[in-house]
Amino acid sequence: MPYKKAVTTFATQPPVPLRAAAALAALALTPLAAHAQSSVTLYGIVDVGVEHINNTPTGGAVTREVSGNLSGSRWGLKGVEDLGGGMQAIFTLENGFNINDGTLAQSTKGLGANAATTSRLFGRQAWVGLAYGNQKLTFGRQNSVFYDQAVVFDPMGASSRYSTLSVDYAAAGRIDNAAKYVGAFGPVTVAAMYSTRYDTGYGSEVPGAQLTGRYFGGSLTYARGPLAASVSYEQRNSNTVATNTATERRAVAAATYVIGSLKAFAGYRYLQASNAFLPANPIALANGAQSSAANLYWAGALYNFTPVFSVTASAYYQDVHSTSADPWMAVLSADYLLSKSTDLYATAGFARNKGNSALGVNGYGTVAAGYDQTGFVVGMRKKF
Repeated sequence: MPYKKAVTTFATQPPVPLRAAAALAALALTPLAAHAQSSVTLYGIVDVGVEHINNTPTGGAVTREVSGNLSGSRWGLKGVEDLGGGMQAIFTLENGFNINDGTLAQSTKGLGANAATTSRLFGRQAWVGLAYGNQKLTFGRQNSVFYDQAVVFDPMGASSRYSTLSVDYAAAGRIDNAAKYVGAFGPVTVAAMYSTRYDTGYGSEVPGAQLTGRYFGGSLTYARGPLAASVSYEQRNSNTVATNTATERRAVAAATYVIGSLKAFAGYRYLQASNAFLPANPIALANGAQSSAANLYWAGALYNFTPVFSVTASAYYQDVHSTSADPWMAVLSADYLLSKSTDLYATAGFARNKGNSALGVNGYGTVAAGYDQTGFVVGMRKKF
């Protein structure tokens, strides 16, 4: 909601001359007129559901309340100030939280044995910058170019569970210490991003070791009429000085096409990760393999049966090079709008593992290795 300027009430004073009163009135109105050119908005999403999954890593099934299913639960502040000449100052501060227990989300770094807890009040986003027309330049903790792409081109919108994020953690990548440029030129949007240390959970920039923890990426997106298509590339350097020439690289191509009430999705991601990459080689960690490359394919469709009821179906397949650990996952989700800002949903997923892979509906390592997993969640989401 827009930020409102506080109103000060003055005690009753003796009458003043008319000219003086007019001057005081003009002075009082001046800051209000300037404020009218700026705004701060409070917004958020609260998403909670009940999930049941089988074949957990410790064995057996579990039924639990979970936060952030179709959307991560969050609250945030967005601000804009007109600077004149078409220039604006902009900022976003966005906090992620778990509604089921009130704890912070986005509070871990690394993968597997390399994971550790960090403290992030605004773990989803924290940035400030300038905007001019359809271009903006921002600085701070921001979504990676792959994350921006996945939200649009994954059938499940890179949702917190049961989506491309289950197969690749970078589909919700957030980058610290980042400078990001986004410009829209007609149907074409370009983005470029660079970070001097993409995860400060591992420390600050290292003098004399410029490659340590570096990130850069870029994307090119075309959207006109029923067709949208995008390509992107991003690279991370390892977070230790001894291994900082080791990299994790992703190249992604994806597209959507709308036919009436149907929206079709397709995408491909190539991942190459050095075995020395830290926090971890995600392919080796996820599959217990020594391979350093993998292809991810996905496809799906969303169909609006009515203005308030839609169904999404999607499938994801990861081909890990030089191994038989090639899992796939299928997802079916239904969403019903109670209002413009409140909906009910039900999502079911099935992950098929072979070659001792360990892909669960909630990500790698959330199922006993080599076992298949079925999961479903029903929930409610409120936006404000």
